[in-house]
Amino acid sequence: MPSPTVLSCPAKLNLFLEIRGKRPDGYHELGTLFQALEFGDTLSAEPWDRIEVICDRDIPGRPEDNLVYKAAVLVQTRYAEKVKGRGIRFSLTKRIPTGAGLGGGSSDAATALRLANEIWNLKLTDSELLSLAPELGADVAFFLSTPTAFAEGRGDVLSPAPPPFPFHVVIATPQCHVETAWAYHELQGKEFGSHWENFKSGYASKAADPAFYSGLHNDFESPILAHFAEIREVHKVLNSCGPVKTLLTGSGASLFALFQEEQKARNCLDTVAPLCRFSALTHFNYSL
Repeated sequence: MPSPTVLSCPAKLNLFLEIRGKRPDGYHELGTLFQALEFGDTLSAEPWDRIEVICDRDIPGRPEDNLVYKAAVLVQTRYAEKVKGRGIRFSLTKRIPTGAGLGGGSSDAATALRLANEIWNLKLTDSELLSLAPELGADVAFFLSTPTAFAEGRGDVLSPAPPPFPFHVVIATPQCHVETAWAYHELQGKEFGSHWENFKSGYASKAADPAFYSGLHNDFESPILAHFAEIREVHKVLNSCGPVKTLLTGSGASLFALFQEEQKARNCLDTVAPLCRFSALTHFNYSL
């Protein structure tokens, strides 16, 4: 039997996030800048007699609720005539913490789509894989596209963006978890943002300027810092290390800090790690 096919599942950051309005379908209209990271999970796959997902740590919930499993079932269902009942076994090595705003589940799902396509020899195009992504989650499409992308709609309307300045990036995930639905509820009654278009045009011309990143913004940050003392404390510690910017990613709970100097980033990581359930020093990924 051939060796399993192994692919990486990169984490992501939201370098900018603005809630622009409420959509007729009940979701929110977003303006965000997605950026892939070098660190992430690893997913391998091989032919099998059924769909199975094994993981190096316990997966909460039922196996069929896991996004990797759902991705394989979706491909198997959509292309039943080509798959003809064949199975696939995935082996998932988790590094991205759950409930952290780093896109771990979405990245795993996108990679599972790629692997199912390869293992089952479906020869699906990139656009065909992208058409499956919305059924698994709004962020999944990003991990099938470019490593830096402007995202609108629910976060699934993507356009390529210039690569960012090559910062040293400290990721810090406090001990708490933030429920996404709760985070959106906290924004009720607040004015929707109006800075997205200005940010897009500014980033397009100034992505290579490290000073530009001091103006990054996330609409979720203010209410979440007000409510979660653990996140507030980690944010304070990261800021005390002198980064270009400290910011919440997604709806949390993770924060990131951008440094031009590697040693400052390493010192910051050592300082913040005791406060976190996960922390890492990484860099931007320039090739998904």
